[in-house]
Amino acid sequence: MKFSSYLGIASLSSSLLLSAAAFAQQPPNAQQPQGWMWGFGVAASQDVYTDFDNRIVPIPIIGYTGEKLRVYGPFVGYQLFQQDGFTLDAQLVPVFAGYEEDDSAVFTGMEDRDFSYAAGIGLNYNTGGWIYSLSTNADILGKFDGYQASARIGKQFRIDQYMIEPSIGVNYQDSNYVDYYYGVRPEEATAFRNAYNGDGALNTEIRIAVSTRQFFKGMTRLELGATFFDDSISDSPLTDDDTSLNAMLVYTRFF
Repeated sequence: MKFSSYLGIASLSSSLLLSAAAFAQQPPNAQQPQGWMWGFGVAASQDVYTDFDNRIVPIPIIGYTGEKLRVYGPFVGYQLFQQDGFTLDAQLVPVFAGYEEDDSAVFTGMEDRDFSYAAGIGLNYNTGGWIYSLSTNADILGKFDGYQASARIGKQFRIDQYMIEPSIGVNYQDSNYVDYYYGVRPEEATAFRNAYNGDGALNTEIRIAVSTRQFFKGMTRLELGATFFDDSISDSPLTDDDTSLNAMLVYTRFF
């Protein structure tokens, strides 16, 4: 494994958003905390790119939770609507994906693919411990000029001072996203790397997270997950697998 920048950790953004939501969550009838928070964490992730080292990434966190505004590092959410368990948010989210030419021999002679930033909306419905989520966002930096959309269902179980949260979801990445991050342009093709034009991909994700406030007066969250990639990604000449495993440990605390 190697230490690396945030680039390439495709599941990190959604994991951090889930951690932010978990930190803000309180027991029934409790006052939701507001104010500035700080924290740190570490994320480990496999990558489906050929001969690409696993990544271990330190995560410094500074955030803010207000009545409607939530800032969690580079993630920004603003509540537009809330009623009867439904919450609609406007969101700004980073797109942690991409690579540099020297990350793997498979990229030799290719242009770097950059991370980006996206804007969108998210709809959540919380009832009886079940959480249903829909979200979509589009590139606003002109890197891949596409969009993503996701749907997720999860269930919360409280055991003493611990919250257990298994979930399953699907994530759609349009053809522009797949072609930018997994495609091979005609001028990048070689005898060992065919040109490849990616189609839209529907990926499946499973996760289980454990959260607790037992340690150091803050929120500690451990999350384990796996992503199963669509054939449009696994058939790329840049990849050699269709499954990625990841883990993340985060601690956050209000000032």
